[in-house]
Formats: sequence, structure tokens, C-alpha cells
Amino acid sequence: MKRYCLIVAVFFVYINCIATDKPNIIFILTDDQGYGDLEAHGNPFLKTPNMDSLYKEGARFTNFVVSPSCAPTRCALMTGKHEFRSGVTHTVTGRCEMSLQSTTVAQVLKSVGYTTGIFGKWHLGSNGEYRPEKRGFDVSVTTIDDTQHSHFDPVLLFNGVERQTQGFRENILFGQAIEFIESNKDRPFFCYIPTYSAHTPLKAPQECIDRNNGNVFYGMISNVDDNIGKLMKKLTQLQLDENTLVIFVNDNGGTAGVDKYNAGMRGCKGTPWFGGTRAISIWRRPGHIKPRDIENLTAHVDLLPTLAELTGANLSKKIVDELDGISLLSLLEGKSKVLPDRMVISHTGRWPDGKGEVEAHKYSFCSVHWNNYLLVRSQTCGRDDCRGQCRIFQKVINGSTVVGYSKKADFHYAVNDMRKWALYDINEDAGQRNDLAVKFPEIVNEMSGAYEKWWTEVFPYIHREAKDPWWSQDFKPNQK
Repeated sequence: MKRYCLIVAVFFVYINCIATDKPNIIFILTDDQGYGDLEAHGNPFLKTPNMDSLYKEGARFTNFVVSPSCAPTRCALMTGKHEFRSGVTHTVTGRCEMSLQSTTVAQVLKSVGYTTGIFGKWHLGSNGEYRPEKRGFDVSVTTIDDTQHSHFDPVLLFNGVERQTQGFRENILFGQAIEFIESNKDRPFFCYIPTYSAHTPLKAPQECIDRNNGNVFYGMISNVDDNIGKLMKKLTQLQLDENTLVIFVNDNGGTAGVDKYNAGMRGCKGTPWFGGTRAISIWRRPGHIKPRDIENLTAHVDLLPTLAELTGANLSKKIVDELDGISLLSLLEGKSKVLPDRMVISHTGRWPDGKGEVEAHKYSFCSVHWNNYLLVRSQTCGRDDCRGQCRIFQKVINGSTVVGYSKKADFHYAVNDMRKWALYDINEDAGQRNDLAVKFPEIVNEMSGAYEKWWTEVFPYIHREAKDPWWSQDFKPNQK
């Protein structure tokens, strides 16, 4: 009997060692906060003490690329591949539903023993098999249809079941996340907190608005900052701080704050300019990740392969073959200072439905990142009556200076010459005022050639994985 008890005791010690060997992971993704909407990035109008603490205590990727809008970024983060490969080309209609053939990071982490939870904006499918609790999340708390009109006392979906709640939405979601962490403190967990703030419509607790001199947008960010502070305090109380990787990212370029402060960049959400695709990316894990700036070109698609390597998850050949991302673990742990040479390609998508529209918008609002260079085509499809993203930029062409998120639309929504790529050195020219295309034609050719190859690769996926296969008059149902 004693021998039996000893074996059992050793077994549970072994199991506990396995559990604690894998770090807990908390991934916070804010909605419509821009790179410049952070005090640590030089914003003189906004106080973000808890985000700044993450900044000071974590590794900061200073050239981190996301997609120009939210659902596409969420898809790339979840799958490790460009969103077009999963049929996500917009934020509305059926075009934000992530292909059921795509594997999520939650499913990968579950395969190595993680308990998984999402508390916030999924935006990759609101019904049936597309919902997060069907895509690898054990616990799912979202708004109905991921509606943004849910600030106070929202009806939330708990694993698909409606429940009336009381209070401000982000306070509730962070509270649910903390309960999840407390319930799983003795096992490895993945806690994904994609906030609905600071997306329009702009509403926040009055105290947060007053703290920001009536600026509601900044009030929403302050509220998220407060909740991050509560979350980090709870990690310390539970003695989980040193064994938890906390990742903080925003989902696209700046929005309501770009005219006040945008870190000197041209562009905002929905544009291919530097300010439309550059994001905050902070990774904090005390004792494992040294606080510092990391200047390598990195991107949203790197999340899945990085977490897979960190946790020892074995990715199938199918997943590996489709990956656009690479693991950043060697950079984070300081074992390497270089990554394989790479280019990161962005496309705003958001073309209107209809036959031939995909092809017509091949060069509309796209960009290629390569080291310190950014190649851009910010131009419409050429039709004055286009009802896609082109209609916003057409206003600038027609002379308007108040468009979308900016009263400086001729700067943030700038349109360059039709049928031409523009090239910028973003290290020297974040505002992208000095076009280097004529000076460096060989760089333009190499980067534009990479774009052509990429488009050929992703084009079939856009149709095969999307619900409506008739966007293209040239689409063949058996196209591979």
C-alpha cells in the first residue's frame, strides 16, 4: 500500500511538472487603438500607465505589421497565414467568416494540454461551426454577432448562450477573463482578450472620459488600460506572473486619434500606408524575455508559429505548408538577432461584391514590407462609381480633406499615381513624403515581383474559401 501511494504521489508530481513547464499565455488585442495611441510611443495627450508597464517590462517589436482592418488581422493572428488564404477579405457580410479548413492557434494549444478561453471580439463568424467555441476555445464570451453597440449592460453569449450582464462591456469581459485564469491557475491556459474598445460608436465610463478632458476615444483606451492593471495585479496575487507570457497588440492602423498624434506616420485604418499597418507588439515574460526593442520585420502571422514552438506543439504538414508566419522565439529569447529574409504583404481588400471585382482591385490599396522599405499602391480601381473601399479615396481625389477618421485626408488617405508603385524608407521617412521608386528601380522590381507571385498564390483561395464563389467571372469551381 505504501508503495502504491508513493507511485501515485510521484505520478502527480510528474503531472504537475508537465503543467508548470508550459507557460500560461494571455493575448490582449485592442480594437482600433493605433500605434500612436500609447503614452510610451510619445503620445502627449494620453496616459496609459499599465500599457506602459508592459512596454517597459517586455520586448517591443518596433516594425510589426498587421492588416489594414480588424477581421483580416484577427484571422492572420489565429491561423499564421494571410487572411486571404482563409477567405477573409472584409469585415462585413460573409466575407469575414474564416474558412473551416483553417486551424486556429487555440486548436494548436489545446493539442498540447492548454485550456483555452476567448473574452471579447471574435469577428470571424457568428453562427454555427464558425463560432469560437467550435474553433478551439473551451470558454467563449462575446457579444451577439460581435456587435459594437453593446457598451453598457450588454447581453453576452457564453458559449453561444445568451446571458444578461450588468456594467460596462470591457469591465465585464476582463472580469470573466480573470475568473477563467483563477479557475485554471494550476494548469496551462491560453486567455485571449480581444477588446471591442476603442471601436466606434465611442462610449466609455464617465470617469474615464473626464480623465481625458472629454475625449471619449481616449477614455475607452484608458478603460482598457485600467483593466490591464487589474489583470496584472491578479497574476501577481496568484503567483503566476513569472510563468505567464503576456502579449499586447492592436489590430490595425489608428482611427479617431490620428489627427492628434500618429507617431509621425502617414495613414490610418483601411489604408496601405505605414500608419495603416504598423502595430504595437509587446511580449512580456519576466526572467525569459529581456525588455528591449527588436527592429526585425515581424507580423501578425508570426503569432501561431511562435506559440507552437514555445509550447512544443507539433504542427501538421498541412499547417506548416500553408504558414506565412515564422517563429519569433529565438528573437524573444535572445538566442538570435536575425530572421530569414522575408517580405510581408498587405492588401486592404474590401472590394464590392460582384463578378470581376477581385481582379479589378488587384492593385487597390496594397503594400509590401521588406526590411526598412515599404512599397505602396494607394489607388482606386479607376471606376468613379465603385462602392468598395475606393469610394472613400475617391472623395480625396475629388478634393475633400475630411474623410473617414481624418480631417487631414489628403495626408492620411493619400492617393498615389495610377499604375505605379511608390517606394519609401520608413526608417528615415515614416511620413512617406519622399518617393524613392525612381532612385531604386531594382528594389521596386524585386518587391513588386514578390507581390505578383503572392497574388497568384492567394487568388484561388479567395474564391475557394469564401461563401460566395461568384465574385470572379473567371472562377472555376474545381480550381486548386
